[in-house]
Amino acid sequence: MTKLIKYLFIVTMTLMIGSCKKLDKLLDNPNNPTPEQADVDLYLNRVQLSFASLYSTASDFGGQLSRMTVFYGPTYTEGYSPQSFDGIWETAYTGVIKNADAMIPLAKQQQKNFHAGIAEVLKAYTLMTLVDLFGEVPYTEAAKGNDNINPKVDAGKNIYAAALSLLDTAIADLTKASASNPTSILFSPTTAAGWIKVANSIKLKAYITTRLVDATAGAKIQALLTSGNIIKTDADEFTFKYGTQYSTPNARHPRYNEGYYASGGGAADYIGTYFLNSVVFEKGVADPRARYYFYRQTLATPGTQQQQFCAYQSTPPHFSASDVFCLLPGGYWGRDHGDNSGIPPDGSLRTVWGVYPAGGKFDCSEGKGTTLEEGGRGAGIHPIWMSFFTDFVTAEAALTTTGVTADARAALESGVTKSITRVMNFPSQVAAPVCAARTPLPATITNYIARVMSLYDAAAGNSAKLDVVLKEFYLALWGNGLEAYNMYRRSSRPKKLQPTFQPSAGVFTRSFFYPSNHVNLNSNAVQKPNMTVKVFWDTNPDPLF
Repeated sequence: MTKLIKYLFIVTMTLMIGSCKKLDKLLDNPNNPTPEQADVDLYLNRVQLSFASLYSTASDFGGQLSRMTVFYGPTYTEGYSPQSFDGIWETAYTGVIKNADAMIPLAKQQQKNFHAGIAEVLKAYTLMTLVDLFGEVPYTEAAKGNDNINPKVDAGKNIYAAALSLLDTAIADLTKASASNPTSILFSPTTAAGWIKVANSIKLKAYITTRLVDATAGAKIQALLTSGNIIKTDADEFTFKYGTQYSTPNARHPRYNEGYYASGGGAADYIGTYFLNSVVFEKGVADPRARYYFYRQTLATPGTQQQQFCAYQSTPPHFSASDVFCLLPGGYWGRDHGDNSGIPPDGSLRTVWGVYPAGGKFDCSEGKGTTLEEGGRGAGIHPIWMSFFTDFVTAEAALTTTGVTADARAALESGVTKSITRVMNFPSQVAAPVCAARTPLPATITNYIARVMSLYDAAAGNSAKLDVVLKEFYLALWGNGLEAYNMYRRSSRPKKLQPTFQPSAGVFTRSFFYPSNHVNLNSNAVQKPNMTVKVFWDTNPDPLF
């Protein structure tokens, strides 16, 4: 009897264990996948889309302060509030960093090193951008969830160092990337070798940005230039690519969405009068990129007060004779820096973004308001790092940084030539029509480049030559306000920017307020006293202009 009981006990336990194993399988939750089951491609898509949003917003802020687009102000103190930065802060930490941190170990566990490398590159760029905009920000204690809801800030210098280290890790991962490629890469390039060039080029960007505070920057820059494994051709460029889909989802370039409506460009924010003048009129020779950068909805100079408020105002007394103010001929309709006066009914008149980089229209001098589905239909790009950017920073480094032996003049000429060529080739790549009668002639291109080089050759000394180089870099940066803002803070160039509309606008913004969602919800957060606090790499004295 005892043996029978033991036998039945063993059989019963065996059946129970088997049933539990079956039950375990039934209890697998498809909404809570194990690491082996997690879809790394979906994680990567989230990181990529969040990064595009972060870049777009950062570029907007930088473009406003560098006079590319309108900054309403009217003073630098009043131009932004802490709430202005809630969105970019959340996108950086929740959209990019948190998802990248979750995805990278899974990708490596699944031997998807290409995925990991892309995420590491985008995270590194995001960390640098947070420092560029805000200075000291949370890093080592950030994105810990409930484990640390009150992260302390780290020194900007240390975060830059961590980002550079992360780029080295990315290069190592990309070097051993297997054939398991991401399902969807929303950027150019699309190869692991191309992303290694991107990582090295972001390192170059970091070294030129920190050249004022890093005595070894020259040697690091020269090493990258010597290696040649950086972005040097259009095929290598680092861009985010938009599509033409109108809804569910809207996949078009943000600036196209603002400027191309059935009723005209009424939602488009103003392009800066200073930038319009710099491209179109300043040199006295035609810039071949003008019709690609800008689309004019009218060819007339403003003529009524209802159309443009400043048309009936005298030039402010604090403007010099060389400062552009308000009115530009030929329908180039922008807005002055710090002009916070009312918005007139000029939505169908103001100049909007053209075919490059927003995927809009090439300007054939129609002088007509925009409508839906025109030009490249929104299939634009974010020019995060173009081949000509490398040329311009090479010229800058050669003129300013010990240890860089590059030919600044040759780099300048290469940068201008590549920029013009890339911009002029863009319409065909996004199926945007151009009109042959308005396409720049070879002589127009030659004359523009010759004018730039004559200005460089006539400049006495490296400082004056740097003025020419960085003004051309500024003009080529259309679509990348972040680099323009960084360049201005580290070099005080371009020189002679348009003054603010008001005579006393305060000290130029050197970094932004911490966002309200950081200061209000983090017990360790301390708001800055003002926006004149400099980031660690900015050692230029006030005022910059």
